[in-house]
Amino acid sequence: MQLIDAAPLMHFPQPLKLRWHARVLHFKKPAATSRGALAERRTFIIEANGCGMGECCTMPGLLPEPTADELGFWCVRVEQNQGLENIAAPSPIQFGLECALLAALSPGRPRWNTPFTRGEEGIPIHHLIWMDSTEAMLAAMQDGIERGFSCLKMKIGALPFEQELQLLREAHAAFPQAEIRVDANGAFTPHEALQKLEALATAGVSLIEQPIRPGQWQELAQLCLHSPLPIALDEELIRNTPIPLLDTVQPQAIVIKPSLHGGLLAAQNWAQQAEQRHIRWWVNSALESHIGLTALAEWCAYATPGTLQGLGTGRLFTDDAPGLIQLRDSSLYYIT
Repeated sequence: MQLIDAAPLMHFPQPLKLRWHARVLHFKKPAATSRGALAERRTFIIEANGCGMGECCTMPGLLPEPTADELGFWCVRVEQNQGLENIAAPSPIQFGLECALLAALSPGRPRWNTPFTRGEEGIPIHHLIWMDSTEAMLAAMQDGIERGFSCLKMKIGALPFEQELQLLREAHAAFPQAEIRVDANGAFTPHEALQKLEALATAGVSLIEQPIRPGQWQELAQLCLHSPLPIALDEELIRNTPIPLLDTVQPQAIVIKPSLHGGLLAAQNWAQQAEQRHIRWWVNSALESHIGLTALAEWCAYATPGTLQGLGTGRLFTDDAPGLIQLRDSSLYYIT
């Protein structure tokens, strides 16, 4: 993978001035998650030297949402420090600061010059199936296949398991050419998890994210050892560091969300440690606006071009500012 040059972030090469403002974005339709339905999204935008923008927000229920006072404190710290050396802000704020400073290093241009940011190639993404009725989810899968998506990802845990299992069987039969992944968001207990993973495997599922709730490392390690399905860790990465977690659990994959997992430099460390252990990794967005999504897409295309990612489409909100990322068929493209 290509590594971020952290030196200019630690000691910014020009005088550094930060500003920030709050925004509230509204979903086109309520976003159903395992932690309830979201109608709006609160976020903060950080601006570095009038030209570099970053975003800090988090998923409700996973990390404390940044406050205005907290964000102001860290912006002042970074200004006084003239860089990020010895700065360890809460994860969403660290992500926003790093993205803003990286953008300010190349004003008016992308953070990195890649075939993606030159408009020459796209980033393939999975098609996320939001929690809904079985009929609506099957229709969403059909729509994804017609648009050319090769990977369907379905959230599970909201409906009775047998009902979800039947839906997955139908989807596998209807779309045998597609890879089907599921995200349990910790919905299973350790006692029942292996049996449910065996059932999911027979239904045609290729991978599961976070089958049991975070913090149960020994149980999760046994599950990764015996599961018929590859297991990807997601929420498990929050507030943890790579070496003890990856060495103890030995998962088949990890899902990196920079805004929840320590920022871009911390995400890079997760990816490096995963690669050293032959663990697959990819990046998921976390309901960011176009500002955060653009930063994530630019980093994905720089760090690991051509990899299927779990990035958003940029079409979630009614009042998001126009962005540089555009979904065409099943890939994200950069508008040049």
